[in-house]
Amino acid sequence: MLVVAVPLLAQSARWSRPTSTLRPGEPLFADIWRIDATRYPEEVRLFVRIRDQNGAPVTHLAPPYTTDPDWRQHWSALREQLGLSTVPIDSFSVREYNEWDSSGVTLFLLLDYSGSLTPLLRTVQAAAETLITMLKPPDALGLASFSEEFALLSSPEPNAAILLAAFRQRRHQGLGTYTALYDALLQSIQLLAQSPDSLPRALIVFTDGDDNASTATPLQVYERARAANVLIFPVGFGYTQDSLLAELASYTGGRYTIAVDAEALAPIFADIYRSLRNYYLVRYRPPRYAGLHRVRLTLALPTADTLHAEGVYDTAPITPFDTVGKEFERIILFDFDKATLRPEAIPIIEELAELLRRYPRIKLEVQGHTDNIGTEEYNLRLSEARAHAVVEALVERGIDRRRLRPRGFGMSMPVAPNDTEENRQKNRRTVFKIIAK
Repeated sequence: MLVVAVPLLAQSARWSRPTSTLRPGEPLFADIWRIDATRYPEEVRLFVRIRDQNGAPVTHLAPPYTTDPDWRQHWSALREQLGLSTVPIDSFSVREYNEWDSSGVTLFLLLDYSGSLTPLLRTVQAAAETLITMLKPPDALGLASFSEEFALLSSPEPNAAILLAAFRQRRHQGLGTYTALYDALLQSIQLLAQSPDSLPRALIVFTDGDDNASTATPLQVYERARAANVLIFPVGFGYTQDSLLAELASYTGGRYTIAVDAEALAPIFADIYRSLRNYYLVRYRPPRYAGLHRVRLTLALPTADTLHAEGVYDTAPITPFDTVGKEFERIILFDFDKATLRPEAIPIIEELAELLRRYPRIKLEVQGHTDNIGTEEYNLRLSEARAHAVVEALVERGIDRRRLRPRGFGMSMPVAPNDTEENRQKNRRTVFKIIAK
């Protein structure tokens, strides 16, 4: 989990700050606040923040708001680290979004009212009211609380006065002893899915990450959030389940924040909201790589030292939410009547080896397949040889043989009709299945 020391915007500070107000040499901070890789491999989108030492967003550094004819040269370099290789991104675009844009965002604030967090109730409610009073049209905000049960306090509403009155009337609903976090997340996502899909949808959830009463699973939450294009922003407090909360944020395009004390909640809620409205959108076509992409953006601003912003996104075929039985087609193709790995298979083998090192508990079944030319018995042996070839290549790269089970299926499971050479080539393959995790 990447942690970047960027100051939170104080509640009393101005919403944003134009570049023209900066003093020469004034300290600035840049970070890649979040990364949207849902369009990979066609496009990756970086949401970049530039802020002063008080946390105020710095504006007018890119179109359509900049007046600097040389603005592009300040966005000086972008690169990705892929394993041991560094790939420069030669072409990328930059566009500024801020509070003057007419497009809005639909927010949903979900508050953990279970027994372990009820001592913080007043502080949590005060932080929620701070967020409500910040609301600017055309943005809309909904609120809910949860323990073992989910309580809707207000559907998404753009009018802050109406929203505040509804919250104060119902703010004690949802108190309980147990915690059904995943159920509550799923219900919140379903409510957000009813909002216009033309606007960004963001779910802020305050919780310690514990769950002892849900029927829903993290996999269901992840899949529903991705399907509804909902960004999840967990705010963790206390002895949080850090890894799960961070993964939900990362894999849905949100961001995970830890509240070090109760007083930090209001600034964190405010910071998330402002960062959804003030950012620089960097877009580019990424290099293909099934694994961790480490991104580094360099900015050479005229009033400050060179700034660097970093982030990570993951395009591996396995996620932390996958369960035993998942099949994924990181396909390795073979020549006719051969079980020899082609040169183009080696990068895939390298990526799989890195993936298995990242997830040391995962075991895979390597499934070999053939076309329909030849007898069933011969093709069964050929498919087994193909599976063994992949296993041996992974073992050579340090993967324990006991984590890999080769299995041949012959010509019994084609993915295309065996009616052309092109289709037969698609069937001469190996694919993979999780058999232990």
